[in-house]
Amino acid sequence: MVSSSPEWSEDRESSGRHTMELNKQKNYQQAFDLACASLKEKDLRERAGKAGASFESDREGEKILIRFFSEPYTIRFPQIEFHSPGKKTVSLVTRVLLLHHLLRADGTPLTGEWVAYKDIPGGLLYAGVFARRVTEPLVKKFGKSAKLFSEVGVKFGGKSGGVGDASFNLSAFSRIPIQYVLWEGDDEFPPSVQLLFDSSVDHYLPLEDIVVLGQMTTGRFISLCGRPSV
Repeated sequence: MVSSSPEWSEDRESSGRHTMELNKQKNYQQAFDLACASLKEKDLRERAGKAGASFESDREGEKILIRFFSEPYTIRFPQIEFHSPGKKTVSLVTRVLLLHHLLRADGTPLTGEWVAYKDIPGGLLYAGVFARRVTEPLVKKFGKSAKLFSEVGVKFGGKSGGVGDASFNLSAFSRIPIQYVLWEGDDEFPPSVQLLFDSSVDHYLPLEDIVVLGQMTTGRFISLCGRPSV
């Protein structure tokens, strides 16, 4: 048996990660193309209204104005171009989430009931993936510091949720509020973090996209660590 050299193992691991990223990018591109085709067949004014977004029409065509984490985005039709102030480009993942939200939204009122991902219909199937990608990184980063968790939540634009040892509420979209809750734990219980959604969330995004949204939110949250307050 020939043993693998460390260099070859590292190259193989790097190649594997690269292949996974390419496959992920390909999947997002396919999802984007399908969403574009689907949305072109819809009543854009109705879609915007169901999602709590704004619709405008002028000589250049139609456009939907929508806010994502308080940042304004404009989607122009029929070309389906994305614009946001201060951004040279809008990422493919963000574009997919925006279009899927517009396609999924059905205007269901918010319930005011917070639920964990596993309690969303069908969510138990992906609960392990959600935990690995969304909440476990936050436990590692903030599990022993509710104070830091709260400080970064303020930087993120969150408002105090008033539960746990620290918590804050955000709006991903106008009809998708989310709540982060941290418990520092003690001698008997380890620290934990939950990301909660209004129980109507599956009326506004598919289950897979809720995982992506959670992962994106967690990534942004962690990236704010160490930055000075604005």
